[in-house]
Amino acid sequence: MLRLVSRQASAMLRPSSFSTAAGGLSDDVRQRIDGIVKKDDVVVFMKGTQQEPACGFSRNVKLVLDFHNVKFRDYNVLTDAELREGVKIYSEWPTIPQVYVKGEFVGGCDILVSMHKDGEISDFLDEKGIPNKYGNAKK
Repeated sequence: MLRLVSRQASAMLRPSSFSTAAGGLSDDVRQRIDGIVKKDDVVVFMKGTQQEPACGFSRNVKLVLDFHNVKFRDYNVLTDAELREGVKIYSEWPTIPQVYVKGEFVGGCDILVSMHKDGEISDFLDEKGIPNKYGNAKK
């Protein structure tokens, strides 16, 4: 959880040049992404799919979530350039994959792997009410 808070704090301090350089998001794209991240409890924007991750970072996110038996909805950004660029502006995070839990941006591969290694992920998922293998959330 400390990593999530640190990431959020650094995002607030970081200049928002990424979003302004890209010209921002259209209302349509923003609404589309809002709908996607709020539709399912755990959403991953990734390169490839759960069945066939197309990069090592997306694969690692999938492996961490699978290890904890967390069900998630995947969105393959390789098949949708508007979504691929839009999520980067939406989250103010320049890389893919991106993980959202209950509509909240958690981070990318590095954050998720760190939460896993530090033993923070089960507590975080429990706090969000997400069933997971090592947590106490109701299944």
